[in-house]
Amino acid sequence: MLIEMHAHTSRHSPCSLIDPAELVERVRMKGLQGLVITEHDYLWSPSELEDLRKQTGLDGSFLLAAAQEVSTDIGHVLVYGADHTIEGISSLKELRARYPRAALVWAHPLRKDRTPKISRLLDADLDAVEIFTNNHTSRGNYFGLMLWHRYKFTAISGSDTHAVETAGTMPTLFDHPVNDMDGLVEELKNGRCRPLYKEIPRTGSNAYVEEISLGTKGEDESRQRIIVKRPRGAQRWDTLRQSAETLKHIHDHGFSSGRFRVPTVVDINDEDRFVIEQGQRGKSLFELLTRVDIDVGREYFRSAALWLARLHTAGISLDIADRTARRERRRFESYESAFAKSGSPYLDRARMLLIAVREFEEDLLENRSHEFVLVHGDYHPKNIIIGQELMHDVSTRYVSVVDFGSVLMFHPAFDVGYFISQFENQLRDYPRVIENYRGEEFVRTYLEASGQPDSQTLRRAVKLFRVRANMSIASFLIHVGKGESENMQEVMTRSIRLLEEAGNE
Repeated sequence: MLIEMHAHTSRHSPCSLIDPAELVERVRMKGLQGLVITEHDYLWSPSELEDLRKQTGLDGSFLLAAAQEVSTDIGHVLVYGADHTIEGISSLKELRARYPRAALVWAHPLRKDRTPKISRLLDADLDAVEIFTNNHTSRGNYFGLMLWHRYKFTAISGSDTHAVETAGTMPTLFDHPVNDMDGLVEELKNGRCRPLYKEIPRTGSNAYVEEISLGTKGEDESRQRIIVKRPRGAQRWDTLRQSAETLKHIHDHGFSSGRFRVPTVVDINDEDRFVIEQGQRGKSLFELLTRVDIDVGREYFRSAALWLARLHTAGISLDIADRTARRERRRFESYESAFAKSGSPYLDRARMLLIAVREFEEDLLENRSHEFVLVHGDYHPKNIIIGQELMHDVSTRYVSVVDFGSVLMFHPAFDVGYFISQFENQLRDYPRVIENYRGEEFVRTYLEASGQPDSQTLRRAVKLFRVRANMSIASFLIHVGKGESENMQEVMTRSIRLLEEAGNE
């Protein structure tokens, strides 16, 4: 049973802008089965509640009840089960002494990103803690989740509604039906409730990734989402932190909103070593191209090229030229090592390919660094998100890109070639998709948007960087035990052909 546990109305809370009847209607529209009105220092009378029930046409299956939010020495406390408005109490201990049968819940303890004392969270005078609320930042809500997981106290969520937009967005899920305030107090005291949320682990090469969705959908059919990343081992924290700083830099240089964007970095926490990003509603280009109509898919495919052109022409620069050279050289060594150590039958061909691409890259580093731009370094369909701010308004569609742990200052053709090779490999089980969305269309769209002239030199660079991407794919296949698979044969055959074509340009 879903119940809104924390809501204020304009009738008795001057800080609220929402009328009681509108609050009821909004909560009901969210699909909730109950509402507890929690005014500041005021308790609705039974007659007021009955009048509101009649005014809004609620049937007996919907729980409509009242509690109150009072000020104490630990902050605001929600009091469920007192039979009159509480006045003149300043401490939690006194509140508990005077209302032993009431359920006391610590409201928004992480407001303004405060860190509550553990002794307070576990205080026996409290029956529960509100860990998710619109009165917390994303960081505060995540810290609340961590504390709950760690200390296993009873937790609820509450919208702390003061306006239409937040009504019913952070309900609490009760395990059993609740018919009245006495029943609600009993469930709270026995811990038979929890916040409404989803916590989904995701894969990440250098980090453990969690996607956390809180509450119900809001006005625009989206819910609060946060992405939490932790390093896979302490030694990888610097890499993860650097990636987050890069993301912030790009975000602040033209990619915070609009058609082309990146996620917002909410927090970089050095003490506990995690990064929080604002989650975005949408699906990856990989997912969408296997499902949508070809015309819609072509628009998405072209949008990926347009985002890339926007990045490359944004004038964003990082002082990482030396790092680019070092990292590329290390990667070539690791790719060759993967073939050699596995006894790969493709070793000789791999060495030939790696020598050709390495020589090409060394020439770029020595003679053409003036052409370098910030490149994503891992630009592929699974890192490209197509989203829409408003569900029914296609004009709010956007492209967002994630995972900036591989950025380089390098030739722009790197990202173009990398995308095409990864696209062909990731979607190899969907031949119709590869047939419908050609690499040539991606290149043409990119060139037109970036203002770069088409030339044999650029086309050759794209082909050689496709070979470079294929060596990365091949190394991965060896790592997962597919070094002699049909997939591997396709990658190597394609690479030889690309090298031959590049030699003829």
